[in-house]
Amino acid sequence: MLQYQIPLLYLAGGCYLAAVLGYLGNLRLASRRLAGIALALVACGWLAQSGSLLLRWQAAGFLPVTNLFSTQFFFSWSLALTYLYFDLRYRIGAAGLFVMFVNLLLIASILPRDPAIPALIPSLDTPLFTLHIIFSFTGYAMFTMAFSIGVLYLWQQARPTRQLPDLALLRKLNEEAVFLGFCLFSACMLFGAIWAYIAWGYYFSWNIKGVWSFIVWLFYAGMCHAKFVRRWQGRGYAILSILGFAVVLFTYLGIGLLLESNHPLD
Repeated sequence: MLQYQIPLLYLAGGCYLAAVLGYLGNLRLASRRLAGIALALVACGWLAQSGSLLLRWQAAGFLPVTNLFSTQFFFSWSLALTYLYFDLRYRIGAAGLFVMFVNLLLIASILPRDPAIPALIPSLDTPLFTLHIIFSFTGYAMFTMAFSIGVLYLWQQARPTRQLPDLALLRKLNEEAVFLGFCLFSACMLFGAIWAYIAWGYYFSWNIKGVWSFIVWLFYAGMCHAKFVRRWQGRGYAILSILGFAVVLFTYLGIGLLLESNHPLD
């Protein structure tokens, strides 16, 4: 059954590509039908990707997120799920263009990579690791959604268009994405600390990945308070969302690629 993981991943990528084109058409033509088709394509892509994830999980016997291919895979899956939540709740239509384009880049970056599942090291063989990873990447996905909404807020402010949600709704979406991301990432930090104590005898170590994860948490904790400060509302909050995503990217990719860390996933 594992041989179907890559065809399903290509199917998901094709659906996401078609969805991006659909949202682009919706942005130009203001067609509700196109927006509905694009949403259905995102849902189909997510289901195909879920099928691929389940096959990998069944074959491995654990949540397969132990190398760059599998973490980007799970990041993409989480981002598509996050977008579906927001679109089904708020019907944001063409606003899905940017976030699904980001997701398409994630999928395109992993297709050439080796999909082999590395063996699980003993310290990761615990449900706490699974919970840590799930909350980490769903939190990252929410922060990516906030980044996308922040970009759209600035675009809508500079070049208003009726095809995008109004500034009030974009501000609400941005604040909700940041708050939910912060809650999920807080759970990630909590389960990670408990897992570290059981595995190594301490809740926190000063390895660079741990420090930068704490910086991410502090940044978004500050953002949860900044929405109540007038000068940071709206445009300021959108800019903070973009800056926060840069911190997330460095923590997720930059440390593993540019620096040395003793974190188990680096």
